Amino acid sequence: MNVFVIGDVMLDVQLQGHFRENYEGAALCITGPQWQYHPGGAANVAALLRGMGHQVSLFGLVGPDWAASQLQHLLGRITHFCKPLLPATIVKLRAHAQEQLIARVDCEAIVPVTYPVEAALEEGCSTTPPDAVVFSDYGKGVFGPHVEQAVQHIIEWGCPTVVDPRPCDYLQIYTGATAATPNLREFQQLDNINTQYVVVTHGEKGAVVHSNSLTREIPTQPVNNAQIIGAGDSFTCGLAVGLAQGRDIYQAAEFAVSYAGDYVAQPRGALY
Repeated sequence: MNVFVIGDVMLDVQLQGHFRENYEGAALCITGPQWQYHPGGAANVAALLRGMGHQVSLFGLVGPDWAASQLQHLLGRITHFCKPLLPATIVKLRAHAQEQLIARVDCEAIVPVTYPVEAALEEGCSTTPPDAVVFSDYGKGVFGPHVEQAVQHIIEWGCPTVVDPRPCDYLQIYTGATAATPNLREFQQLDNINTQYVVVTHGEKGAVVHSNSLTREIPTQPVNNAQIIGAGDSFTCGLAVGLAQGRDIYQAAEFAVSYAGDYVAQPRGALY
């Protein structure tokens, strides 16, 4: 199965360490043995789909820096179309100590860009369109009114199109897509998204499929000591794959809930 992933590519950096007060004049210091690097955003979606055994084409942007090189190493054999057109690769750094998140630092340059969506459209038109498309929207500039026409052309291919949206004022660009996968907080902030279905993730409670005026709950099994970073990405992957395999929206949501449960139950990266 061939899946296109279009969206905001980023690198997740984590440090598991110990908190030290007033260390060498620093207001906050966390020391640990090593950094951990993981694909983030659209890159995480692509890595998970590859881990499921599918062919993946990733369309996103990076900068001319060490983070882009690290992503290249992590993504390996994924066919991807990332060009160094940003001032810097988007990086999310999280530092944990005493089993809690102590600090987060984001490096990002949010500028409207058209290349990822246009490149995906060109690739799909010049070859065989993919079996599914994931729009991974983290609000970092890939999506917006400036790419509405290209997004609509991709939706018109007719394959399952799954949107991981963020509350914004340009949701109309996704009109007609198969499904959106907001979490509950995002869903409460979405004024209107005209996808065929909206599948809302409810964390440890599973998901709820909204179709017109109908809703159906998709329960899940509780997971002890779950790691939640990337949980939404894993659900989006499962839903896209389920739909591409011919399942209806409810069967696909059940598959997505099951896959996301497996993801959060394991150490980060175990399913890549």
